[in-house]
Amino acid sequence: MPHRPLIERMDAWLAANRADYRAALQPGVSDSELDAFEAKFSLKLPEAFRALYRWRNGQPDSSFDSFQDNRMFSSLEDIADTKEMLDGMIGFDFEDPATWRRGWVPFLSNGGGSYLCVDIDAEGGGQPGQLIAFWKADEDRPVEHASVQAWLADLVASMEAGTLEIS
Repeated sequence: MPHRPLIERMDAWLAANRADYRAALQPGVSDSELDAFEAKFSLKLPEAFRALYRWRNGQPDSSFDSFQDNRMFSSLEDIADTKEMLDGMIGFDFEDPATWRRGWVPFLSNGGGSYLCVDIDAEGGGQPGQLIAFWKADEDRPVEHASVQAWLADLVASMEAGTLEIS
């Protein structure tokens, strides 16, 4: 299913079931802001990711409510700050190249240093665009979803089925 209808269904579900959370989400970003992010990190974001961030720019720093599971929806600015920090640790704190890769974009955060990341280039194997779980205390980097699109479809299905987990 295309990402636009999924985002519309997610938005409708949030309006009906988590209105306060939805109201706290920041307005979406512009294509020029997304283009600047891509240029800064020399990467190309998946269209479903761009659509998600045109819809809303994550939650404000003052909100600690989970979006899904125990993860918060990061703003593009927070993503850039986190990515710069983690990219800067490559070769120092992250001596093993499998620990963190420049092609990862962390967009959901648990607030404690663990993230769900879009794997832009799948340099370590797998498919470009897959979603990788980066748990800071674990060495394993499992693929959680095949793409942002697949994640959106699973998220919306769990919302509509009443099985969405929010910690």
